[in-house]
Amino acid sequence: MGDLRKLKVGIGQVQIIEGRASANEAAVDRMIDRALDAGADVLAVPASLTDPQNVRLIGLNDSRIDIAGNVVVLEACGESYRIAVGREVPGCDFTLIGDTRPYSIVGSEAPALRSTLVVKPVGMRDVGGKVFAFDGGSAAYDASGRVIARLSDGFEEDFALVTLAEGGKVEGAMENKPLEGIVATMRRFDELVMPWKPKWVIGLSGGLDSSVTASLLVTAFGPERVVGYNLATRFNSDATKSNAAAIAETLGIRMRNGSIEDLVVALGNTAVQYGYAPDALSGLVLENAQARTRAQLLSTFAALEGGVVVNNGNRVECAFGYATLYGDAIGALCPIADLTKVQLFDVARALNAGFGFEVVPANLLPVETPDGYQWATMPSAELASGQVDPMKWFYHDWLVSELQGDFAPSQRTLDEAACNVMERYLDDRLESAGVGKWVRYYGLDDPKAFADDLEWALACMRAATFKGVQAPPKIVIASPATIACDGVSQVAPEPSSRYHVLMRKLRH
Repeated sequence: MGDLRKLKVGIGQVQIIEGRASANEAAVDRMIDRALDAGADVLAVPASLTDPQNVRLIGLNDSRIDIAGNVVVLEACGESYRIAVGREVPGCDFTLIGDTRPYSIVGSEAPALRSTLVVKPVGMRDVGGKVFAFDGGSAAYDASGRVIARLSDGFEEDFALVTLAEGGKVEGAMENKPLEGIVATMRRFDELVMPWKPKWVIGLSGGLDSSVTASLLVTAFGPERVVGYNLATRFNSDATKSNAAAIAETLGIRMRNGSIEDLVVALGNTAVQYGYAPDALSGLVLENAQARTRAQLLSTFAALEGGVVVNNGNRVECAFGYATLYGDAIGALCPIADLTKVQLFDVARALNAGFGFEVVPANLLPVETPDGYQWATMPSAELASGQVDPMKWFYHDWLVSELQGDFAPSQRTLDEAACNVMERYLDDRLESAGVGKWVRYYGLDDPKAFADDLEWALACMRAATFKGVQAPPKIVIASPATIACDGVSQVAPEPSSRYHVLMRKLRH
């Protein structure tokens, strides 16, 4: 066994860019320089965003490395060290692990292995319509499993010199991490996918989602690259139109105002030419026509600006399909599609704190009360008179997270997740999940009402699958940290016998 008091290990947390070997090698070269300057005997760096076994160990100065399977023999500072790579091996001095899990605010447990170096990359991975964010946070653990060194988890490159006997620097966890992660990933996406630096065009309605997204764009790219458009109809309230104007002025972005009413009327007149009744454009058809008219205009404006359209959809809307295909479901990127509305409240407050003044209007944020909440401006698509979103906020935010597997990543199907929710409800009405208050607030403590609501949510989610397949890429920052992006079937499976048994218990 080598004397770990002598060995100085450099941990290099580098950005890895898929398909950019030269950039990745340059990042490693930078870390080698830092390690040499720090007097390290060996440098550990990640080498992949997908393969946790792919960790590079680079000998420095007079060090020599021999590889024998999962064991690396390191000759350094007059000692010989046996290093297990990827898994614990008896008789080794310590273990080296590459952690390629993307960041998730759900959290992850510390590795069970002891005397361990965990090396993590930073960067993003764009796969299957999802843009995964890697935050870093590489760490070293001593023989008792105690953290003795931790690098930044701020989505940026970092370096630390560590001895496994004495440790090294320990960075604290960053604040406002979802906000910082989204902004960092937006910048990487913009740099790697759109290097020509286009304008980012946003439909700025004055609601919470577009207000947060506009603020994120300005934080990431500055006001000069953001152009807002308020595309009003007779259904848009004075409150949201005032919000949109105030947000644009506060953020310092260029804002263009107008009405799409004439275009919607013209669309109805054109439908008449094709044999439809004069009142055919009504109800849901009219709502979708407005959304698609906005999308057509935003796409045209983006072309005029040499820009791209950003999508404003949040996670609950995306899950329930509460968006119009080829309407408000368009865009080059959706920054907030992995955040529920409740998570957006926190992001909005963090944005206001970061700017030092109110950029997201207070009237868009609910005030929680002992019995429920008060909300000055309820969320609405504003596509019909008096319309408000059909979601049961706070409760449906939790439900979507559960059904999509935030707290049970091993769940493979919507059916299994729904069965688990029903079982938990039958056990304690979801008090242990912390949403009992919202179950009561919405009258879902009645099992039949709960069953009706659950089946409505599941029907929405199943019906929305085809929209999700065609949705813009979304930044994954809050849902389970997995990049096993299996193909999503648009054919809904039949509910299982377990599902039917539990649903009968709720209804009887």
